[in-house]
Amino acid sequence: MKYAIPLGALLLVCVAAALNLASPPRAASPERRVTVVAPREAPEVRSAAMAAAPPPVSPAGSIPEIQQSAAAVTDRKVAAASTGKLTVLLDRELTLTTLQRDAVEQLLKDRDLEIKACHAAILRSGVIDIPQYEWQAGLMKEGWYRKIDALLDRAQHERLLALVQKGFFNEGLAFTVEPGMTVLD
Repeated sequence: MKYAIPLGALLLVCVAAALNLASPPRAASPERRVTVVAPREAPEVRSAAMAAAPPPVSPAGSIPEIQQSAAAVTDRKVAAASTGKLTVLLDRELTLTTLQRDAVEQLLKDRDLEIKACHAAILRSGVIDIPQYEWQAGLMKEGWYRKIDALLDRAQHERLLALVQKGFFNEGLAFTVEPGMTVLD
């Protein structure tokens, strides 16, 4: 039973993706963009670094791989800024020791990689099951909390708990549904 529910959900996602691929293309209609956010989270506002950066300019006849690598560099810079911002916030709020700060910074980098892998898997499948994503985001947040909490003393634990209740781990979890994706409610 422990494996039946996740396997059943995976099977449903695969079937939905197969049906989406097998269906004829839609007639020209206005594109619909939907942003899925983690439970109890306000819609994510793009960070200042992303808002200030101009959209990449593609020269005429550019190769798609070059555009993708430029986007990857931008994503890494934004992720590094996000990780740095979260590290500074935790350091300030929890008064971390040097060893704790280094460990927390690594955990936050791993967190960014985990979020990107989750979003990439959704984009590859072309299907997002919103309840499944919310459940998965909840599991990820619980794991991050436990890992960071294991490094803290009692007083720091209480302050981390207050930050988590304010939505500290929600940053970066918002997912924008691309046109043509299947959304399962």
